Amino acid sequence: MVLGCALLAVLSGPAASSRLQFEANSGGPTQAQINAAENQVRRHQAALGAEQGKLSAASATLTKLQTQAEVLTEQYDKTLVNEQRAASAYQVTETRLAQADRQENSSARRLAGLAEEEFESGGGFDPVTSMLGDADGPQAYMNQVGLGQVLAQSSTDTLAENQANGTVAAVFRNQAHDLLVARQGDLKAANDLKLAVQSAVARQVAYVQATKNARNKLAGQVAAAQAHESALAAARQAALAAAARAAAAAAARAAAAAGGGAGSTQVPSWAWGSGASSTQGDIAANWALSQIGKPYQWGGAGPDTYDCSGLTMQAWSHAGVQLLHYTGYQWEEGPHVPLDDLQRGDLLFFATNTADPATIHHVGIYIGNGMMVDAPYTGVDVRIDSMYQPGGLIGAVRPAG
Repeated sequence: MVLGCALLAVLSGPAASSRLQFEANSGGPTQAQINAAENQVRRHQAALGAEQGKLSAASATLTKLQTQAEVLTEQYDKTLVNEQRAASAYQVTETRLAQADRQENSSARRLAGLAEEEFESGGGFDPVTSMLGDADGPQAYMNQVGLGQVLAQSSTDTLAENQANGTVAAVFRNQAHDLLVARQGDLKAANDLKLAVQSAVARQVAYVQATKNARNKLAGQVAAAQAHESALAAARQAALAAAARAAAAAAARAAAAAGGGAGSTQVPSWAWGSGASSTQGDIAANWALSQIGKPYQWGGAGPDTYDCSGLTMQAWSHAGVQLLHYTGYQWEEGPHVPLDDLQRGDLLFFATNTADPATIHHVGIYIGNGMMVDAPYTGVDVRIDSMYQPGGLIGAVRPAG
């Protein structure tokens, strides 16, 4: 309780009041606005996560459907082969049926001819009348009777052949009908299967695409919210630093006026504020990474070409910090930081003589793990290098926020 009261007293004291008044007068976004922006980012990220889950599930379902479609495609191919076999068998059966029909018609014609011959040879008289009336006598009749028996037997054989041909034709006719029905059934089954597979896959593809579009839209909202939050944070940091510098400059002027200006010295502008925030450093480093692959050009400051200080100047302008386009000046535009205390976005300087800042000739942007992004020299694009690769590392600066 005592500690709580003491803390409340401190927060209620003149220092806290001055701090709140200072922040209110800075003209930048308030901490509440930044907190609201951060909450908005978290809400969008939660919605994006849920939509990503839906997309993953939909994609998994599509993968299963596509696998099933491959299996069904093989069944479709099998059905088509069966249809082709049925079509070939149907054609063979049709040929056999035509031949059987011809044989049946031929035997029927022969049977009709025999019947006609029997009738014309006297088949309408009884045997005794035929024998007595025969001009050549009984022997001739007997011979005739033998011929009749032969003819009768021939008629019987022809009739049997005709019946057999009719039976064969009927069998082939039924077989052809069955094969035609099977062929038509196979074709219908194949087409139905194909339509079902195509419809299922098409529906799932459309659903996956719609889900992906929704995911991409949410991802854009997250990116916009993050950019808004980063911009607010950078603007707040810059506004606070500017207000601090203004207040310090006013105090310095007042002190100089009171002391008659004796012994006054030139103080760097960044001395009145602090180095940029880690958020600003991340913004500068990430933007520099987005420029990889663009060519080096003397005096280049974007958007298509850069020299070393032009790249660092543009990177930090995206974080809300204005630097001059010259390595010598950038060396003075923020507090120097130890190499074992680097954070992303810090500027790394290189000199021909590491004991003399006047010999600085190159600058890069630290991105972590001993690496930096820089625009090295003519003929080489913006790239990632080791911070020790150029040689002559003289020190690091954290641009003033």
